[in-house]
Amino acid sequence: MSDRESRDHIAAEEGAHLLELTEIAAQAEDLKGLAQRVLPVLMRVMGATGAIICLEEPRPPFHSLFPEGIQADTLPLIKKICIEQFQQIQIQDDSLLIIVPLSPQEATHLVLFSLGRQTKPLGFFGLVLPAPDQLPRQIFMRKVTALLAYFVGQFLDRLAYDKKIAHLNTYLAVSSKIAQTLNLREVIEAVLYSSIAAVAAEAASVLLLDAEKKNFRFYGVEGPAKLNLVDVTFPVDQGLAGYVFQTQKSAIFNDVQQDHRFYGKFDSVSGFQTKNLVAIPLVAGDEKVGVLEVLNKAGGEPFYEDDRLLLESIAGKIAFAIRNANVSEEKQTLATEIQRMLEFQTRLIQTSNDGIIANDRRGKIIIFNEGAERVLGYRNDEVVGKIKVTQLYPPGVAQDVRAKIEGPEHGGPGRLIHYETIGLSKTGEQIPIELSASLIYGNNQEVTAVGFFRDLRERQQLQEKLLQSERLAALGQMAAHISHEVKNPLVVIGGMARQVLKAADEGPSKSVEKLRIIVEEIRRLEEFLAEVGSFAKLSEPRKCPIDLNALIREMCLKLAANLQENRIKLAVNLDPNLPQVQFDPLLLRQVLLNIAKNSIEAMPAGGTLTFTSEREHDRVLVRISDSGEGISPKIMDKIFQPFYSTKPKGSGLGLAISQTIVTAHQGEIRVESQPHRGTGVTVFLQAESK
Repeated sequence: MSDRESRDHIAAEEGAHLLELTEIAAQAEDLKGLAQRVLPVLMRVMGATGAIICLEEPRPPFHSLFPEGIQADTLPLIKKICIEQFQQIQIQDDSLLIIVPLSPQEATHLVLFSLGRQTKPLGFFGLVLPAPDQLPRQIFMRKVTALLAYFVGQFLDRLAYDKKIAHLNTYLAVSSKIAQTLNLREVIEAVLYSSIAAVAAEAASVLLLDAEKKNFRFYGVEGPAKLNLVDVTFPVDQGLAGYVFQTQKSAIFNDVQQDHRFYGKFDSVSGFQTKNLVAIPLVAGDEKVGVLEVLNKAGGEPFYEDDRLLLESIAGKIAFAIRNANVSEEKQTLATEIQRMLEFQTRLIQTSNDGIIANDRRGKIIIFNEGAERVLGYRNDEVVGKIKVTQLYPPGVAQDVRAKIEGPEHGGPGRLIHYETIGLSKTGEQIPIELSASLIYGNNQEVTAVGFFRDLRERQQLQEKLLQSERLAALGQMAAHISHEVKNPLVVIGGMARQVLKAADEGPSKSVEKLRIIVEEIRRLEEFLAEVGSFAKLSEPRKCPIDLNALIREMCLKLAANLQENRIKLAVNLDPNLPQVQFDPLLLRQVLLNIAKNSIEAMPAGGTLTFTSEREHDRVLVRISDSGEGISPKIMDKIFQPFYSTKPKGSGLGLAISQTIVTAHQGEIRVESQPHRGTGVTVFLQAESK
């Protein structure tokens, strides 16, 4: 291979590192989990003493800094460096690395690699290195940064996707309530609940002008101070609400206690402490109506610009509802405003990259956006008003999805969050999707169901490639071991058979002995191949209620002769009040026999074999203990590996098969051992629910 080709191709070791990173990154559930999984691996691979992922959002200057192996007093400096560098760098296909000394007195450097997708910058991946000139090859680093950027982008997309769902649900809830009633109290109550939920706040209030337009009145309040403030008045030129009303500009106040305009009287009266707030003027056309206030972001966080924008959109709708609540001649204005909001929702839905489908109570599809067209292959005019949503799923799947939406497990009744299922395309292809859905209600009955989904085929293809590489590696290991195990008995059998043939005229006793050896080696080979077959093709468990104590007593009777032959005493301690367990009896016998056999073989000079059963919370356990040689700590983590054995003629499959069986029954196996002091193997099983 030429030098150029060598530079443009990754080495086998580098490829292995990339596969490892891909596998652990695919298991992460959020950005923090991604950093916690990949940064230690990258530090090990790169020889770094620390690592970071620093991400940028519209909220200045940085949204997230995830460190690993870095002292807390160094983090402000690193964050400052990232902010300065991010303002200067342009994200391109071949991004240049940035090397910045962390201290003039030390040789340690921060090496930054830009993360981005297409022309959009995401942030930085950084390494703290004592010798930055010893970085891995450029082609490998490009692969690493591209991999990190892909997974970071996926999680940022999911955050934006969740926010989009929350905002859309808020719009739907507010518009639905406004469309259903012109009762002012009901409209404001619905808006306040929606506003609090939309921006994760503690309280909200609507302040309306009185008839003389000189005072505000708390017309609606939700939160701890509700009983103290409803219908209380104060001058229109006082407080932050007065400032927003006079300027007619919405504003965020993230430290109200230090703002001289803050009117603190109501905190004293109600006992509620205002920490931060968003205030939105309520304006219907040219008429100033009042102010919407949302107070105290949950978790002590500040309010952000997107919170203000969302509340502005809500305020614009309720201002018209307030003005026209009891004025019949103004109903057309309200209908026009609602229509504008619905048109905005339609544009928002149609331009979404995700698939969005809505159906009415009878299941007829009423919304089918461009994202749904791309994934499922239908045109909008082929679907809307013509087919039911159940036809977009394989048989029976739609009913299962509906049950999940109505159940409490995946987001609560009426909601479904990040549920993986199957969609059905126009051509009949089954497409894996991640689905979130909500039921929208009006007049105490379901009006529509809205589903948001994304295509999972690309993600599953990546996971399948990883699984395929693991399968090939396991297959290679199995083939090598089987070849080794089969070869030895065959060599013995072949040699003995040839000797018997040559010595046909010798005395029969020698031939008989050699034939005995041949039979023994064949038996050993048959047992080994049977265990391999059991490991490779475990049958589907046939569970039924089992009396565990009865099964243990049966095992003890079968082992009695073997125990006596090996000078081993038997001790049995069984809980008489043990509940039954759900298990395949044949498979459970195999598990207990495998463990007991290992214990007997660990006591060649005799000892004690103990069976114990007891209950632990919602589980039942059986412990098989011996007083034998014990297991060295050096090999403890290998005992469940297929084909690993310390016995001269062991197959190394007994514990591997047992673990596979127990795991298939939602159980667990634990091993405790000390050299020369014995071993205890505990099998935990789920107790049968009554």
